[in-house]
Amino acid sequence: MTEAESPEEVRTLLGALVRELEEEGSLRSAEWRAAVECLPRHVFLPEFFRDAPGEDGITRYSPVSGSVDRKKWLTLAYENKTWVTQLDHGATTSNGAPVLGTPTSSSTLPGVVVRMLEELDVTDGARVLEVGTGTGYSTGLLCQRLGDENVTSVEHDAALSRLAGERLASLGFAPELVTGDGAQGWAEGAPYDRIIATYSPPSIPAAWLRQAARDGVVILASVVGSLDAYGYVKVRVESPEEGRGHFIDGVVSFMPSREVARPEIGPLIRPALDARQGVSGVRSTVDPGMLADRSLMWALQLQLPGALTVGLNFEGRPGRWFLHPDGSWAVLESDREGMAYAYQGGPRDMWTTIEAVASRWLTEGRPALNRYGLTVTPEENAVWLDVPTRRVGKLGE
Repeated sequence: MTEAESPEEVRTLLGALVRELEEEGSLRSAEWRAAVECLPRHVFLPEFFRDAPGEDGITRYSPVSGSVDRKKWLTLAYENKTWVTQLDHGATTSNGAPVLGTPTSSSTLPGVVVRMLEELDVTDGARVLEVGTGTGYSTGLLCQRLGDENVTSVEHDAALSRLAGERLASLGFAPELVTGDGAQGWAEGAPYDRIIATYSPPSIPAAWLRQAARDGVVILASVVGSLDAYGYVKVRVESPEEGRGHFIDGVVSFMPSREVARPEIGPLIRPALDARQGVSGVRSTVDPGMLADRSLMWALQLQLPGALTVGLNFEGRPGRWFLHPDGSWAVLESDREGMAYAYQGGPRDMWTTIEAVASRWLTEGRPALNRYGLTVTPEENAVWLDVPTRRVGKLGE
């Protein structure tokens, strides 16, 4: 080790991270505390990117590497933050200057990772399927806690899987690493006692039910839809054909599934802006501030599958746009007096749907995520409110 990576300094940084995770309530058990204390996060972050907002308001990404500034790199590696580790599936790199790009892989903040691992309710010797190897940090925590012979991890990106394997091997771990479609799990290693997704799928795949060792197996994932509203859910398998559980309040988000293509905003917003010119607005019953509430966005996402949203000014008026690939659009704008007006166009009346959902959401008492539940079958992921008989939508459309 170099002086900057001395065992004493790493222990100090790890100790500070552990204390922070305990104080925030993410780290609760002695077993996971020992795992976090023993696993050096910097090994999984030889280089990464940090946000570098420009004067033009566009976010760029500034590289951080141990080969440039080892002290800064090591300190940041142990902060309880998410660090972007790949841009544009590896196509965008940097020579040291901030660059534009779309994050496609990251090392999620340890607080979220540890919180999920605690929720997994593992016992000694449990066999775990992790879906989404990424940098390998969460895989390493599982290996440290359960033994690498009990850990299987699936990653879509072959290059990421290879790098994770090298980092894990440098620490003496040799879990089964698989390159493939995470939605298919890994049947060859089944059955599993626990299944955890460290990426955000659009729904819980039926394959995960079939690969559970027995009734009562926990499946833990943070699902996400087209409006970028995340739902952190804990499902208990009741049979190879059904699982049921509740969503857990709190923000837990990962990179979305690479297997699910999402349309570009540009081709949808341009014709919508043109159409907006000839449409008259109506006073809205929805306050613009309500659209910042993630529980309302979750409710909207269930009723507007496939719709995208973006904030954009139109002729100096700030607006929240909703766009659908079928050409439907809606926007809520605020004028200079602070009055809100809604506009819509296309084959479906999207704003009419948005107002109806918002009205029900208010009537229901602005339900948080923990009032929702999920029933998983091979046919669908049915979402319900309070009780399974009150179905309100489904995931994955």
